[in-house]
Amino acid sequence: MRTVVSRFTVLLAMGVGATLASGCTADDSTASCAFVADFDGRRYSDLAGAEFTLGKAVGTAVLPTCDDTGGDDDPGSAAREVRAYSVAGVDPSVAIVVDESTETLLVAMSVREQLPVEVGKLLTREPSAS
Repeated sequence: MRTVVSRFTVLLAMGVGATLASGCTADDSTASCAFVADFDGRRYSDLAGAEFTLGKAVGTAVLPTCDDTGGDDDPGSAAREVRAYSVAGVDPSVAIVVDESTETLLVAMSVREQLPVEVGKLLTREPSAS
């Protein structure tokens, strides 16, 4: 059974989802790609404010291409493969961690609007958009 952690979380997830729909942004002032990974047919994005125990390796995730440079001549960073890990007490279809940042919880985009209870239990503070 899934429950909503808070209204703030739902609103935040909706905003992050809309931002991530494009993957990354590029303009003349500041630009940066969201920290996302693709694993087992799902896209995952970071959820700040979580404390968790790293599980075992579960496969290979892909960090997608990011072109946040704003310049037409610069291709940005290429997609690359990284090792994906499970999170103790959470199914990998819901959340994973990757080699790139083993302190960052990545949650499947498909569950962000209504975080499962097991993810809510990992939150130590309200999530931020960082």
